[in-house]
Amino acid sequence: MISVAEASGGFSALTRLYKRLVDELIGQLPLQPQILPLPPTDDALKYGMRRDTTYVVKGGMLGMRCQDRKLFTWDEGDLILPDTGNDEITFYAESSVLLAAYPNVALVDAILADEQRAQLWTRILTTQQGMLTRLLAAYIPEEHHAAPGFAYFEPGDTIIRQGEPADYVFSLFEGNAEVLVDSVVVGHVSEGEVVGAIALLTHSPRSATVRAKTRCSVVKVPKHQFKNLIRTNPGMIHSLLTDMARQVTSLNGQVVELSA
Repeated sequence: MISVAEASGGFSALTRLYKRLVDELIGQLPLQPQILPLPPTDDALKYGMRRDTTYVVKGGMLGMRCQDRKLFTWDEGDLILPDTGNDEITFYAESSVLLAAYPNVALVDAILADEQRAQLWTRILTTQQGMLTRLLAAYIPEEHHAAPGFAYFEPGDTIIRQGEPADYVFSLFEGNAEVLVDSVVVGHVSEGEVVGAIALLTHSPRSATVRAKTRCSVVKVPKHQFKNLIRTNPGMIHSLLTDMARQVTSLNGQVVELSA
């Protein structure tokens, strides 16, 4: 993804991660996409592009416009999610573009049929949310910028602190962290896991501290955006339940060890 405006910090790292995750997901799909070539055009919908289909850019660049204002450009390796029911959004191409098309129903079925693909899908959605947040910030005057949603933590830094309000969900896409309750290590968090969701969903203070063991990179998703993702993307629910089940299994193992 290429921003028309100057995007805020972390955008380049997120776009690299986004392409890597998309490539990994596509490599695991048991689906053969339809190939859609587009000529230079002001409206790609006139040449077979559909609003209810997911696309991966295989070659060239596809611009996105809203109310005749250029927003950003999808380039090779980007995944374009469907945009149904919004005639104000148009796609344009200044030169030829090659797209791989995946029917939405078949794509979602294939993703949810496999735990690893479901986790990748969750990370893709979270990462794209972070990218779009930075693009939005680029169009807002400096005095109105929101708190950044992308952060780095060095070993020993606290990512989440026990007892604090839950305003964000964190997606750890690089590094490893440990989970502590009352300063006692009770678990670990690795790349790809979403942390901090339980407190947010239950409207409770943080029940544990999460501390970086290695250098960590995280995407911070505000609670209102996270709730929208939960409502519209069942793959994220699957991934969260998987992560929670893994944590419970780990805690059960520690309890058995202590009682032995």
